[in-house]
Amino acid sequence: MIKMEHVSMAYGEHKVIDDFNLEIEAGQLVVIIGPSGCGKTTILQLINRLINPTEGRILLNDVDIQDIDPVELRRGIGYVIQEIGLFPHMTIEQNIEIVPKMLKWPVEKRKARTLELLKMVDMDAETYLNRYPANLSGGQQQRIGVLRALAAEPPLILMDEPFGALDPITRDNLQSDIKKLQKKLKKTIVFVTHDIDEAIKIADVIVLLQDGKIIQADTPDELLSHPANEFVEQFVGKHRLHTGGVEKVKDVMRSKVFKVTLNTGLAQSIALMENEQVSSLLVVDDGNHLIGSLGIADIMEKAHPGMTVSDLELDQIPSIQPDAPAKEAFDIITEQNLDILAVVDGEMHILGVVTKTSMVKSLARVVWGGDTDV
Repeated sequence: MIKMEHVSMAYGEHKVIDDFNLEIEAGQLVVIIGPSGCGKTTILQLINRLINPTEGRILLNDVDIQDIDPVELRRGIGYVIQEIGLFPHMTIEQNIEIVPKMLKWPVEKRKARTLELLKMVDMDAETYLNRYPANLSGGQQQRIGVLRALAAEPPLILMDEPFGALDPITRDNLQSDIKKLQKKLKKTIVFVTHDIDEAIKIADVIVLLQDGKIIQADTPDELLSHPANEFVEQFVGKHRLHTGGVEKVKDVMRSKVFKVTLNTGLAQSIALMENEQVSSLLVVDDGNHLIGSLGIADIMEKAHPGMTVSDLELDQIPSIQPDAPAKEAFDIITEQNLDILAVVDGEMHILGVVTKTSMVKSLARVVWGGDTDV
């Protein structure tokens, strides 16, 4: 898909990118990460021909991008930035459709694509189509920025720290959205971040830079388990895996999940909590997709006879995938002081949960042996 061969980018005597060689396969989500000033954003600008390399060449599907008209090149590449860049005077529909309209797509095709994309991120078209960016939250605006980049069905998406300005819960949800969309649409995504947590969560391959050079390019598991040198080890830091066999979320996951649907009555929800001696329940739709969570405090404070779960405002709950590093689950639970972390697949189906108790039992099983039930 993308091949960078001996690419350098210099400003005077200073080389921002130095003899850079990287190959990205179609359908991969590759995260570029490293310290400030290491050349992360420059890589995206080179791929998009916003700047041209001092040396070397960049191939897109075996064609040198210098041989492609830059306007045509950019129309085939989606670009998402932290500042989002939605046009404030345009509705959400107009913002999403701007590139398809430039490409002279018929009105019916543009409309169908917009509705399809909104559905993918669970944004109701009737509610949002005619709104303006100022009427949306930061997370909703960023979702629209992503959809605009996807609208013309480009095979390649470039994302430059798109979630850096968002709060942790919104950021976590958008990271899950991106991973889900990438698997569903099979797009090639080059994603720049300074956040190792984000990189570990979403990447197929992490490319770690220092001073414009690749220090290590590997899967998250390999980067965590076999850092190439001391710099990589220090950069990864607390995420290094020293768990003696408890390496993935599925190793600490509890498959028994206490959950309800939006139609479940509150009396029934309370009874389930009492019977199972839990203080919260996961809420799913009829397809077992995660919606949120419901705590006993919410029920006791707001419940009235005859109410169902749908009558209450649900709590947002972070999620993680089963093949993610177990250390990541531990960090999320401790840093956000959570009682429970949902484990989901790429389509947000509930697979299980991680709790503080399940993690302790799994680690104890490694230390002392036995078949402790989690």
